[in-house]
This record gives sequence, C-alpha cells and structure tokens, in this order.
Amino acid sequence: MGKEVFIDANIFLEIFLKDNKSEECKKFLKSLQEQNITAVTSDFIIYSCIINVQNNLKNTESIKNIVIFFNNYSNLKLLRPSFDDFYNAVEIMESNKLDFDDSLVVACMKSYEIREIASFDKHFDKVKGIERIKL
Repeated sequence: MGKEVFIDANIFLEIFLKDNKSEECKKFLKSLQEQNITAVTSDFIIYSCIINVQNNLKNTESIKNIVIFFNNYSNLKLLRPSFDDFYNAVEIMESNKLDFDDSLVVACMKSYEIREIASFDKHFDKVKGIERIKL
C-alpha cells in the first residue's frame, strides 16, 4: 500500500464553492495524483459537501458536478466508517475536545492507519498521531 492522505471536507468545499483557496486546493489534489499518493475521504465527507453546496448554491446542477468530480477523481479512495469507528469517535470527542464530525474523521484515519490529513482546521494539530498538511 502506498502513501495515503485523508482529505477533509473544507478542501473540497473550497473547490465546489469557488472560495479564495479554490485554485490552491485543485493544485494540491492534482499534485497528489502526480505523485501517486492516494487521496482518501469518507462517505460522510461527501454527504457533508453535497448538503453544504445544496444549502449555499441551491441548485441541482452544482450537486451533479460534485458527483461527477468524485466519480472522475481517479486517485480517490472512499472509506465507510464502521460501528467501531462511531464508538471510537465519541472517545476521541471526549479526549481531544473535537466535534463529532472531526472525531469521526480521526477515528477513520486511525482505523485505516492514515497519518496525514489535508485540512484548514487547526484543531487537528492537537491530535496525537495525526499530521495536518497545511495548504
């Protein structure tokens, strides 16, 4: 198994919502592909992105584009959390003072032995065993 980097929702949302760091995020994802590094995310990150775009842009065309984006991203591995991951997320919430979404990300990362996360959220910096890639 090669190197894997977990991609947090805010990286994708920058692209989908065409925010300030959209181009930087696109370049980062492209660089992962060029370096043959697997981008990893979870089904709940994709749901979160779709709901966020639906609430902000209020059009189905944008949602279709998200589905196309994820379907066409050739170096993307999709995780589905187990019930153990959900349970572990609650433990992580308590020990790291994170919200449930971020705790579930950490639980999935630990379950799949992924050590790096691309995220703008600085609170991942305080989690032992996880290194945040700062874009």
